[in-house]
Amino acid sequence: MENEWFKDWFSSKDYLDVYSHRNNEDTKNLIDLILSEIVLSENSNILDAACGAGRHSIRFAEKGFNVTGFDLSETLLQIAKSNANDKNLNINFQLADLRTFKSDKKFDLVVNLFTSFGYFNSDEENFQFASNAYNMINDNGYYVLDYLNKNFLEENLVDQTEKVLDNKQIQERRSIVDGRVEKKITIIKENHNSEFLESVKLYSYSELQTHFKKIGFREIKVFGDYFGKRFDNESSERCIIIFQK
Repeated sequence: MENEWFKDWFSSKDYLDVYSHRNNEDTKNLIDLILSEIVLSENSNILDAACGAGRHSIRFAEKGFNVTGFDLSETLLQIAKSNANDKNLNINFQLADLRTFKSDKKFDLVVNLFTSFGYFNSDEENFQFASNAYNMINDNGYYVLDYLNKNFLEENLVDQTEKVLDNKQIQERRSIVDGRVEKKITIIKENHNSEFLESVKLYSYSELQTHFKKIGFREIKVFGDYFGKRFDNESSERCIIIFQK
């Protein structure tokens, strides 16, 4: 695996084109699901970890919460800030790495959404943020992980897809190697090829439960999609877990 692949890929202006199918409707459904299952008071503090272009941060801020979002990509953060400014929303966006982010502020809800998890080589690195976040969450506060379902992915991996968007041909080739799902992305535009890599370590639902329990969290709900469908180890595409401190 190429180390720290995410630095190049998430800084690329092509990233949002590849994930253009992840739209505001997905965001609305997931945020509405989370808020229907937890208890937050008005003006609660929310931390959006690896917030990317700020879709979820903006949705939470529109509902009146105090939102902090951080990401490692300056490119995506600039888009997030611009989109928030267009809506006259005051969101505290910060440039930071998942492994090292710290805050003196206490949060009532921390969200780690859209598979912004499992990027690193070791378990210690992958669970470092959750461990740090535990100390940043108020008593009885929440942590929500939106991740893929390992069992489903292993049985239903789509090896390759192609699409054309804004005169770009986007090719995606997927494989599972050494317990990681890897995706090679090739973007062809005007006879110029750009190549990027994604590599995410696969954790089963039970493995996630074990690691988060060791940190000190207790699980209160798990869902298999953004509409609140019951999680099933074999048939659910997503693994959305709500933990409480």
